[in-house]
Amino acid sequence: MHIDDYIKEVTKNMGPDQQKEVARELKTHILDSADAIALERNVEVDEEMVQEAISRMGTPEKLARMYPNLEHLWKLDEIVESDMCAKCGTCAVICPNNILSFDGKPELTEECLRNGHGMCFEVCPRVSSGKYQIKIRENFKEEMYYGRGSSNGQDGGAVTTFLKHLLEKDKIDGAIVVGDEYWKPVSLIVQSADDLAQTSKSKYTISTLEALKTAGEMGIERVAIVALPCQINGLRKLQYFPYLAKHEEELGRTGKPVKLPKIEYLIGLFCTEKFDYGNLKQILQENHIKLEDVEKFNVKKGKLLVYVDGEEKKIDLKKIELCAGCKMCRDFDAELADVSIGSVGSPKGYSTVVIRTRKGEEIKEAMELEEGVDASEVEKLKGFKLKRFQRELQRRKENDEFISFYWASDYAGVSKRADGTYFIRIRAKPAGWYDTEEIKEVLDVAEKYDARIKLTNRGAYELHGISGFDVEDVVERLNSMGLVTGSEGPLVRATLACPGKENCGSGLINTTEICSIIEDRFRERPTPYKFKIAVSGCPNKCMRPQIHDAGVAGIEFPRTNEDKCNGCGRCSEVCKVEAINIRGETSYTNYDICVGCGKCLKACPHSAREVKEDGFMLYIGGKAGRELVEGVSTKVQTVDEITSYIDSVLRVYDRYADKPQRERLAATMKRVGQTKFLNEVKEGLEE
Repeated sequence: MHIDDYIKEVTKNMGPDQQKEVARELKTHILDSADAIALERNVEVDEEMVQEAISRMGTPEKLARMYPNLEHLWKLDEIVESDMCAKCGTCAVICPNNILSFDGKPELTEECLRNGHGMCFEVCPRVSSGKYQIKIRENFKEEMYYGRGSSNGQDGGAVTTFLKHLLEKDKIDGAIVVGDEYWKPVSLIVQSADDLAQTSKSKYTISTLEALKTAGEMGIERVAIVALPCQINGLRKLQYFPYLAKHEEELGRTGKPVKLPKIEYLIGLFCTEKFDYGNLKQILQENHIKLEDVEKFNVKKGKLLVYVDGEEKKIDLKKIELCAGCKMCRDFDAELADVSIGSVGSPKGYSTVVIRTRKGEEIKEAMELEEGVDASEVEKLKGFKLKRFQRELQRRKENDEFISFYWASDYAGVSKRADGTYFIRIRAKPAGWYDTEEIKEVLDVAEKYDARIKLTNRGAYELHGISGFDVEDVVERLNSMGLVTGSEGPLVRATLACPGKENCGSGLINTTEICSIIEDRFRERPTPYKFKIAVSGCPNKCMRPQIHDAGVAGIEFPRTNEDKCNGCGRCSEVCKVEAINIRGETSYTNYDICVGCGKCLKACPHSAREVKEDGFMLYIGGKAGRELVEGVSTKVQTVDEITSYIDSVLRVYDRYADKPQRERLAATMKRVGQTKFLNEVKEGLEE
């Protein structure tokens, strides 16, 4: 029986997805068995040996009984079954009940109490990338170099050299890398520099991250991970899980989350696509190439370059089965890695190194790096991947196939609505002032994309009902007009401000100017939970600064110039809190009652009320919502003091908040103790 006919008989009663997966698994197993037979006899594989391998597996009916029909409900089914799945393996790694397997694709092996409504769904990079929130927390940049490592390895051995450095400097306890069994990727834990050599080949087939879970079970505490772009995205989401999912890790039946080591470094590999291992093996056999004889793979100009005995052989990539999910991938150079490495753009025998974070900078300690990468070559492949993505996106749109629009979260201020469309929030301009051209642009965009407009209570515009297909275009158009999207999620939200002294008779301070300074300093700064700031021009507190995480109110406390005062009583008449008494020909202020609104200064017809003290009342730790909390107040004199104080508050908040997206500043201050918290804030001001 021919191999395809045999597989068809085995899988005939299975569902489409199970058919596809079992067929792939059987084909790989049959070809591996045929290889083993040929190796025993020291001959080349032929059709007779393939038939012998099939006969050893038993009848199709017997083998089919080994594959139960799985119908467990799983929230990620739509991602997997629609071929949106990146096959990164992150979901299988973080399941606390070990009921997810990964053999070419993720699969639920038994009933999930949540039907998959848990971490597996939330860390999936094809549900959402979480890229914007991750990037602002890691303070991403992009610096390109090339270099050659001191260790043997693919294209200069940069990955191996960096891992060796991290192990020798005790920066990590182990590295999670992809090794191979005759080029079939397997996940490995490497704990010594000597073991790195066997992992240095390039793998172009689907791999797993299972070793990460194994490392946790072994008690390994700190790891570096070498992974493909899709895997890097999933692992970054795992690192920042509480910020993105808004809750702690999922607990298993044991009452504990899955035990994983701390991910210290993420090293990304350039990647255009992944291939199916069984299909790759079959194509090589058709080209009379034994997989075990392959010394190296490379991908260039639509060809898979295969090196055997120093000789380069070219195979058309179109003949090799591409992982379907790769068509929906936009990331060539692992944008979320600490450092990304590949050969594109560098001289032969060297590696291109893209440094993106502070941790990525450490590769400079491991090897000499030089400037001069041909960035156009990198951009060319990034462009190739993006065009393939756009073609596939258009095809799915035309055929009404499922699309998750995971890339919408690459951008600031974008969130999904209950109806599946998106809203895009434009970060409020300082003090809520817009010019006519900006308003026209918002109207034009809303009209073009059939969106509804909402004005938020912080003076921001939101465009609602935006199709996932249009999110990128809308964001880019708004940004090009100077309308910054954002103010959504665990970060410093748009600063709220009243019109101030230039526009309101009660105003004591220029709220727009102060708001602009605060925005320039703290715009989109990541925080453990949303952080709201308000500026009021006077103690009337129209913007409710006392119930914000940080609030500012202008103040002017008066004193009486007795030489000018005649006791007319005008100041007492305008005082809203009755803090002024007239005795004889002089007015007196009760400072236990006075709020510093300054009304009496403006009202005095003889200029007998003068400024005794002015500046700002600063409130820290207020909140509204489910619980109303008034902030602790303190007086400050300058705008510089305001921004320095807020900066110190944010640093102490970052230090103590242990429940991201669950604990506002007020709750952290209450748990730590207001006195202790504010003392540390003041210590921070003195540093």
